[in-house]
Amino acid sequence: MPSTPLSRRALLPLVIALGLAAVLLLLPMPGSLSVVGTRWLAGLGAGLPRVELVSEVALVALAAATAAAILFAWFRRPDRRLPVAAAAFGVVVAYVASEGAKLLFAQPRPCLRWPSVGECPPAGDWSLPSNHATLAFGALVVIAVAVGRVWMVWAALALAGLVAVGRVMQGVHYVHDVALGATFGVVITGGVALAAVGLAARRQRRVSGD
Repeated sequence: MPSTPLSRRALLPLVIALGLAAVLLLLPMPGSLSVVGTRWLAGLGAGLPRVELVSEVALVALAAATAAAILFAWFRRPDRRLPVAAAAFGVVVAYVASEGAKLLFAQPRPCLRWPSVGECPPAGDWSLPSNHATLAFGALVVIAVAVGRVWMVWAALALAGLVAVGRVMQGVHYVHDVALGATFGVVITGGVALAAVGLAARRQRRVSGD
């Protein structure tokens, strides 16, 4: 029967990521602390060459690591196929939810208010939540479910954090944008994986009972 093979040590990075995102979402309301943090990070980014590549490179590295983790689990750990496939589908669901939330919140990007590094998306390309953060932290969940090795999960968390921070340093997102994106990535991706495993377990119990 399939299971979510996460030890407490492998689960810890996900809990920390979700807890930090929750703190960043709750503290800045209605936005003052987030604005201060955003301007500070964007100011740091202005002094770094090619800072706009930070998020992109980190996200590509995460995508490659996620693909490798899925292949590893699929061929070496057949018992993880269902939760891994469900988690991968959960990333898609999280991305769609993130796009929907953008339309709901319709928050302009910070680079429309202040100078930023690189090109600023046009008005109407909304900021909240960050799709990059959603994908990055969704990938973190997939890697945790697929591989479960603690050091790999921590490394994936570091890359996901780099994606999020890089978007703020680039000036295209507020701190609370990436915090909400991270929440979407962890909660929705993990929720889809858990739901799939729960349904499979229930079906297995019914078959056994028959």
